[in-house]
Amino acid sequence: MSAIQTLSSPPVTTSSERPTLLIVDDEAGPRESLRIVFKDRYRCVLATSGTEGIAYARQNPVDLAILDIKMPDISGVDVLRELKQLDPDIECIMLTGYETLDTARAALRLGASDYLNKPFDVYAIREVVERCWNRRQKKKQQVITIESLRKMNDELTHELAQSQRAVTAGVISAGVVHELNNPLSIIAGYTQMLARDLQALETGQPIPPQTVQQRLNSIQREIARCKEIAKRFLNFSRTRYSDPDWVEAGKLVEDAAALVKAHPANRGLEISWHAGSPSLRCRAHPAELLQVLLNLGVNAIQAMEGRGKLHFEAERVEPGPAEPAFRASGYHANQTFVRFSVQDTGCGISPENLAKIFQPYFTTKQQGTGLGLAIVCELIKQYNGAIDVHSTVGQGTTFEVYIPIGA
Repeated sequence: MSAIQTLSSPPVTTSSERPTLLIVDDEAGPRESLRIVFKDRYRCVLATSGTEGIAYARQNPVDLAILDIKMPDISGVDVLRELKQLDPDIECIMLTGYETLDTARAALRLGASDYLNKPFDVYAIREVVERCWNRRQKKKQQVITIESLRKMNDELTHELAQSQRAVTAGVISAGVVHELNNPLSIIAGYTQMLARDLQALETGQPIPPQTVQQRLNSIQREIARCKEIAKRFLNFSRTRYSDPDWVEAGKLVEDAAALVKAHPANRGLEISWHAGSPSLRCRAHPAELLQVLLNLGVNAIQAMEGRGKLHFEAERVEPGPAEPAFRASGYHANQTFVRFSVQDTGCGISPENLAKIFQPYFTTKQQGTGLGLAIVCELIKQYNGAIDVHSTVGQGTTFEVYIPIGA
């Protein structure tokens, strides 16, 4: 008999459809008996020593294993330890003719599913193996279910981010229209003045050329202001680029401040922004980073009930925080970041709520969905970034978003 023997499959099914049962025993009698008992239900692989069993498992997937405790090369407990390192979900059943309390405890501590004595009862070992296989299947199904739920959650979060951008765009558009009214009113006023000037010239009244030029300059200035307001809104509403691009951090916080100022919930906030360097940039999708800053800014004006001070800032920092409140799986603190800060003078966040704010659907607002910060985290994850938060009840809150320079 070969050291490792894989038996051919019976006609009822293919070997690839059957679970693999690794039988490790240095005695030919028990090894062959187990093969006969399980050959119709499992794909049996036989190993004459612990070393051979481990070698097989390193190269091939194993669902279940029956391990003899006492073998000449290494013990079944050592084989169990190695198999569990390869796959913690392998169901292992221990067999021995020399049961001791210490070996039983060691096997169970390492994750053995059951412990049987030689000579084994056929019905008992069938029941144990079948129970282990059912448990293995449930674990596999749990993994599949969890992965499926994770993918669904990622897709849902992405759709929510797109939906929220559309909703936010609709809300901000009303504010943008309001913002456009001011320069348009000024343009209308100067246009009427120019019309009167033209009428005066037609009647021969002298009009100083510099007066006409000043009015034209004012109109051009207000037209440029309208274009800038519209451009900021379009930058936010724009769909995602196919690839990240270099984003000017200063321009981003300026646009965020302007759009938050146009939000209907703003009833007199003092809004400011600052960028450490005009050349400060990072690689990202501009609309997504703008979404992050807008979510944080809108949260702030709602927390301040539309009144108070709100400050946006961008600066270069190195390194990032070692233990931020939220970080992507690929986040590494020891690199250079653009740190975007959103600081408000609102009511602050209580310590008990501070630990929950990044949980989906958690909200303290009567009309809130609890998804704003969850979407912020999802967007930050794409750039292996992080977000930190500092808050004092009664004084205000600062959110800090860390985006790697070369994300």
